[in-house]
Amino acid sequence: MSITNLTLMNMAQHKLNWLSERQSVLAQNIANADSPSYRSQDLTPINFKREVEQVIKLPVAVTEGSHMTGTTPRNDFRIDKTSYKDVYEASPNGNGVVLEEQMIAVQDTKLQYDLALNLYNKQIGMFRTALGGGGAR
Repeated sequence: MSITNLTLMNMAQHKLNWLSERQSVLAQNIANADSPSYRSQDLTPINFKREVEQVIKLPVAVTEGSHMTGTTPRNDFRIDKTSYKDVYEASPNGNGVVLEEQMIAVQDTKLQYDLALNLYNKQIGMFRTALGGGGAR
């Protein structure tokens, strides 16, 4: 059994992937802060309840070649564009990127990334301790 097949590790990895993707979207927003008619974008937040429900589901075992494998929900990080009515400040050229909002979102993403990475590392440290290979850092 691989360590990456563990539920907590998968959830931490999923969160890290989402945060990395969000950082890219926010960087794109900042890069287009002066582009005419550009609207800021962000990812749809991860629904923790849905994530837990997906983890609890047991996979269907395929014991014969004629069995159907079923469908696996995709990890889609949907991008939500900010609509015109959600923007309280727009430049005369129609650009709706508010740099202060983007910087706050970048900082929030960094804090969440650090938290998820710390959780991931602590889990690895517990495994090392359990296996006698050294304690948690």
